[in-house]
Amino acid sequence: MAKFCAFGELLCDVTPYGKSDRGFPIYEFNPGGAPANVAVAIRNLGIEASFMGQVGNDHFGQFLSNTLVSKQVDVEALLMSDAYPTSLAIVSNKADGDRSFSFYRKHNADVMVELHDSFKKKIKEADVFHVGSVSMSDEPSRSTTFSLMKYAKKHDKLITFDPNLRVLLWDDLNDAKRQIEKGLQLADVVKLSEEELFFLTDIKDAHEACMMLMGIYDIQILLITFGAEGCASFHQDTYQHIPSFNVNAIDTTGAGDGFFGGFLSQWMKNGMKMKLTSRELALYCQYANACGAIATTQKGAIGSLASEEGVHKFLEVHNG
Repeated sequence: MAKFCAFGELLCDVTPYGKSDRGFPIYEFNPGGAPANVAVAIRNLGIEASFMGQVGNDHFGQFLSNTLVSKQVDVEALLMSDAYPTSLAIVSNKADGDRSFSFYRKHNADVMVELHDSFKKKIKEADVFHVGSVSMSDEPSRSTTFSLMKYAKKHDKLITFDPNLRVLLWDDLNDAKRQIEKGLQLADVVKLSEEELFFLTDIKDAHEACMMLMGIYDIQILLITFGAEGCASFHQDTYQHIPSFNVNAIDTTGAGDGFFGGFLSQWMKNGMKMKLTSRELALYCQYANACGAIATTQKGAIGSLASEEGVHKFLEVHNG
């Protein structure tokens, strides 16, 4: 069975949870962080997964580590720092379930992570190595991320990349674009949101934008998410759109990670082929759309990610 390894941020999403009897906002501390979300999503769907990174050796860090252990994600390479605290992401939800973020992570544990021997060990054990761009937004985590991507590439691991752009984390969006482009140069399978696709290409037509990216980078499979409108794949010069499912969205936090975890689980279970038929891609994307939709029906990220049984039942209902 193929193994998955993710590196990056593991943090607490501080999510609105109504108001107190005095009218003050109440918040729930939900475990999150995009690469960690993908690792849990993958593990929920039957693939062995490990997570590498750094949290503070504090109340939040212990909570996050224990959460991953409870989800059966390997945390042997999760460092606990006595010098730096765990990061927090404050989530603001809109009426349609969409969200925005503000961050408390300047000089926090995930930003200050440096190379560690345990990271290389986990990459060697894995078949697929996954990163995002949040860890590329500042040093030393930026250098650590690219060193690990190059190490994975040197050891013939397949690299998956979800930029997961968070504008507030970057002092300069031109720098964000440069770092994401460096990531694209090393990646085999990439997921972008519609907004990220436009950010990278300045082209509004998704098909045309995908053609541009695939003409520049050696990406094998490119996935684009459109929220409630589903997703698209671009592979071997073929673009296809796969519609999503209608659900009552409560909180979209983690939906993209659930989507990518869903896609990667199917791809990994079926041999991690780099040449897929349009039908295979459509089936994997439909499964991924189901995983993303399920994630929007509950608050938080990790706690809302789909199980194999849950996806099976969801597809039975929605596909008749």
